Amino acid sequence: MKSKRPTSRYRLRSAGTGLAVRTALFGLVAIAGAAWALVQHYTHEPPPLRVPVGPRTAPTYDADAGEIPVPEVLQGDGG
Repeated sequence: MKSKRPTSRYRLRSAGTGLAVRTALFGLVAIAGAAWALVQHYTHEPPPLRVPVGPRTAPTYDADAGEIPVPEVLQGDGG
């Protein structure tokens, strides 16, 4: 007796064992990498941050020798 269900032209193909193993390995490597990064983040002491240096004194200039001073940079109001 024939089945009453209509047949589909398209059949689902199995991806195969190789693809499943490769995907599982990739997932395990990703989980291991994330775990390693978290362990490094919480156990490793980072190097000290750089501290900004204060402003330096302006160099002197000799007006008699024809040198001119460097103009001061004026900061605006930010707008």
